[in-house]
This record gives sequence, structure tokens and C-alpha cells, in this order.
Amino acid sequence: MSVHLPNRHLHRLASWAALIVSLGCAIAQPAVAAADETAIFRVRSSDGTITALMDLAATRSLTFKRLLTLIQASDGIVYVEPGDCGHGTRACLKGWMRASGSNRFLRVMVDRRKSDSDDDFIGSIGHELQHTVEALSEPATIDSVGLYNFFSRIAPTNSQRFETTAAINAGDAVRIELHRNRAD
Repeated sequence: MSVHLPNRHLHRLASWAALIVSLGCAIAQPAVAAADETAIFRVRSSDGTITALMDLAATRSLTFKRLLTLIQASDGIVYVEPGDCGHGTRACLKGWMRASGSNRFLRVMVDRRKSDSDDDFIGSIGHELQHTVEALSEPATIDSVGLYNFFSRIAPTNSQRFETTAAINAGDAVRIELHRNRAD
């Protein structure tokens, strides 16, 4: 996970931009369809390819499906969007979090160009969804500062990145399950 702490003016500007993007993504396709049309889909993407791959992964990977189920049962809404994380990583939970009403919003960025296969790409998303489950497990974590402090406590690696064994294991499990359950 990459965390950047810009000055206050840039932080405020980025927050407004993120809010506008979040509102625009509110119409994004859900990752997993449900019979109830009024349901809130808590893992979303505005990218059709990412949505399709997450839908497929939910049918082929028990770990991925479990992560989606945990997030669906939470108060979090996670946007999985294409983009660059920096630091050479292929995916990251951005160090941005906002609470609005009864929901907490998080963003996962993924760079498909840095993945060797669809299984690898979805495994990276699974890794980051595990980080979102970790963050959402702490009800007091409601903003970017709280998110940074939470991961500083549970997963410090250096000043700009955090890592957990659970996320590494989740990503690996998703890759293995997708490979094992590949539809021919």
C-alpha cells in the first residue's frame, strides 16, 4: 500500500477530486450482481474489464468470493480502478479514505500492464481487497489519517508502504484458485 501525504492545499484539492470521481463512479457497474435491485454493491469499478474479471473471479476463487462477501457485509464501499500506484507496484490500496453518512469509501488502484496474466491481475486485486477488509475491520478508521495510523500499527515496512501476511496469502490463494479452476 502506498501512502502519500501532500501539503494541505494539494490534499484538499485531491479530496475534492476524489469526491467528484466517487460521485461519478456511483453509477459504475457492480462487481457482483444480486437479485435485489436496491442492494448497495460495495466493490465497484467504472472499468468494464475489471468488473468482468472480478465477476469471473468470484465464481472461480473461494478466497476472492470470501473477500467480496466480507466487504459486502461491511460499511465500506471500495472502488477498484485502473491507474498507477508508483513505486513499481502493480496494485495498491490508496492512502485515501473518507466517511460519508454510514459508509466508508476506499480506493484500490491496479495497473494491468504490470501483470503477467488475468489470474495475476485478479490476484493483485484480491491482495488489495484483503487490505480493505483489514482497514474496514477497525470501525474507528474513517479517514486518510486514521487509515495511515492503522496500517502503521499493524503492518509497517517503511515510511511509504505497508504490508500484511494476510494480504500476501490472500493474493497467492486467489492466483492458485483461479489457475486450478480455469474454465477451458
